[in-house]
Amino acid sequence: MSTNIYVQEYLPLFIIIIVAWLVPMTLSWLEISKLPTVIVEIVMGVIIGPFVFELVTGEEVSLNFLSDIGFLLLIFLSGLALDIQKIISSFPRGRLKAIDIVSNTFLVAFLIYFGSLILSILVVYGLPIFDGIDKMFLVILLPSVALSIIVPIIKSDGEIDRKYGQIMLLEGAIATIMTIVMIAIYSGYYRNNGFKFELLLFLIIFILFFIAYKVGTVLVRVRLFQKLLYKLEHAAYQIRIRGAMAVLLLFVVVASSINSEPALGAFFAGTLLSIFFIKDRSALLFKLDGMSYGFFIPIFFIMVGVKLDMNSLRDFGSSSGFIFTLLLALYFIQLVPSVFMVKLFGWRRSISSGILLSSRMGLAIATAQIGLGLGLISPAVNAGIVVVAIISSIISPLLYKHLGGASNSYYSIYIVGGGKAGLELAKRLDLHRTPYLVVESQNDQWSELQSLGIESIHVNDLKPEVYRSLNIRPVDTVVLLTQSDTKNLKIANILKNELGHSKVITVTTKPDLFGKDASLSEMLVVDAYEIVASRIESEIMRPMITHALADSFGVYSVEEIAVRNKEVDRKLVKDIPFPQSGSIIVIRRSGEIFIPHGNTHILVGDLVTVIGNGTALEEFRKLLD
Repeated sequence: MSTNIYVQEYLPLFIIIIVAWLVPMTLSWLEISKLPTVIVEIVMGVIIGPFVFELVTGEEVSLNFLSDIGFLLLIFLSGLALDIQKIISSFPRGRLKAIDIVSNTFLVAFLIYFGSLILSILVVYGLPIFDGIDKMFLVILLPSVALSIIVPIIKSDGEIDRKYGQIMLLEGAIATIMTIVMIAIYSGYYRNNGFKFELLLFLIIFILFFIAYKVGTVLVRVRLFQKLLYKLEHAAYQIRIRGAMAVLLLFVVVASSINSEPALGAFFAGTLLSIFFIKDRSALLFKLDGMSYGFFIPIFFIMVGVKLDMNSLRDFGSSSGFIFTLLLALYFIQLVPSVFMVKLFGWRRSISSGILLSSRMGLAIATAQIGLGLGLISPAVNAGIVVVAIISSIISPLLYKHLGGASNSYYSIYIVGGGKAGLELAKRLDLHRTPYLVVESQNDQWSELQSLGIESIHVNDLKPEVYRSLNIRPVDTVVLLTQSDTKNLKIANILKNELGHSKVITVTTKPDLFGKDASLSEMLVVDAYEIVASRIESEIMRPMITHALADSFGVYSVEEIAVRNKEVDRKLVKDIPFPQSGSIIVIRRSGEIFIPHGNTHILVGDLVTVIGNGTALEEFRKLLD
C-alpha cells in the first residue's frame, strides 16, 4: 500500500479522534453541562465534513466500517445495560393491581410505547396534511426512538442503572424492536404484493436468542468453563470481552443474513449477555465502555455529522408546514404517554423523559430511506423527515438537560472542612460512589480540592444562609471536620436551630463539649481517642487483617447495608448470587451479631457487613437494599 493511500485512510481518522478528544475536554473546561456531548460531536462532524471544511469526505471505507461498529456497540451496550432479572422480578405476582401498572418498569415502558403508537394512528389519519402519504408507513415511523442519542445522555447523567433511566431505555428498546419488525413486515408485504413466508424470517432472531439462552444456562454450570473464564478474564486474554464480541457478531451476522436490521441482532446480543453476567456485569460493562465510548462510539456520532445531507435543509421553506406539523406530532405522541411516569417521578421529570424520547436521529432516518426506496414516500417527504429528525435530536437533549438538570443535583453527604480528614473521607465516598459535597472556607484547602477534582464550594461556613441554599434534606448527613471544635459546635447549632437538621457527625477530642448542649443530643459525636485506641488495638490483635485493609484502600472497602429488598427475604446465603469479588463478614439482627454461612437465612431488617471492591459493593447494594 502506497504512502498516499495510508494518508487518505489514517489522516481523516486522526482528525476525528482529535475532535472526539477535544469535545468533552472543552465542554468540561468551559463547564457547559447542559449541552450533550453527542450533539456537539454531530455538529463538529458537519464542520469537518464535505459541507464546510471538507477534511473528511464520508466516503472513507475504514471510517465507515469503524462508524458501523460504533453504532452496533452502542445498541449492544443498550441491551447489556438492561437489568433483565430486576425487570422480571418486578412483575406483579397474582392479581394485577392499578399500582402495579404505574410502578412496574416494563409495564410503564410498554404503556408509553403503546400510547405513542395509538396517538400516531390518530394523528396520521386525523390530520389532512398527511393525505397523499402512505399513512401506515408514517404510523410505523413516528414512534421510533433514537437509542443512539438517548443512551449516552442517560449514561452520562448516571440514570442508566436507576428506575428512571431503565424505563426510558426499555421504552426505547421496545420502540426500536417494534419499528424494525413492523417496517420489515410492511416493506416485505409491499414489495411482494402480499404476504409471503419470507416476511417471518425475523423470528429467527428470537429463536437464536432462545437457543443461545439454553446453551448459556448449561455452560454456566460447567465447572471447567467457569474455571477457564476466571483464569483467562484478565491480562492479555480478556476472555469475557472476546466472548461478548463473538456473541455480538453472531447475532449481527444472522440478522444481516435474513435481511433484517443488524441493530436488532446487536440489541438481542446485549440483552442475552445481561442475563448471564449479573454478578460480573459491572466489570464487563466497565471494560466494554472503555473500548466503545473511548474509541468506536465517538467515531459513529462524528460520522453522523459528516454524512448529514445538508441539502435537505434547502427545502425547508417549501415544506415548512409539513416539517412543523411533523415535529409537533413527534412531541405530542411522546409527551402525552409520559404521564404514566408522573406517579413515580413527578411532572417535571416525566415531561423531561418524554422530550428526550422524542429524539429521532438514526432509526427514523434509516426507516425513511427504506420508504423512499420502495416509493412509499416522495423525496420531499423524505427530506422533511430528515430535517425533523435533525431538529428533534438537537432540541430534545437540550430541553431534557434544562428541565431535568435541577432534579439531578443532590448530595447524600455534606463534608464541612476540606482538611486532611475531609479529603480522606471524600476519597472513600468516591469508592462507594456516594454523592457528596465538600464545604470549605479556607482558600488554600479549597484550591487543593479543586486541583484533585473533588466537588466542593468555597464559602463562609459560619453563615446560616449557606446551608439554607444547599437544600439539605432530612435524610442527608452533615459531617463536621473543621480543625476547630468550637467552630464545629457553632455549625452544629446553626444546623439544628436554624434548619432543624440533626443528622450530624463530628470527630473531637472533647466529647463533653458537645454533651453540654442538650439540643445536640441527636448528634453523633465520635471520640478521636477511641478511634486511635481502636486502631492500635487492631494493629496488636489483628495486624494482618488491619494491614490488608489499609494497603488495599481504593480496591477493597467495608460497608454496612440494611436489607430492604423483599426478594431476598428468608433466602439462604448460598442461594443468593452475591458477587465473587466480595464477601459477607457479619450479620446484625435484633441486637445479636453472628458470622453467616451458606445455610444462614437473610431477613428483611438485617444489617449486613460486607467487604469488596467498588463493583462488588454496588452489586451488594442492588441485591440487599
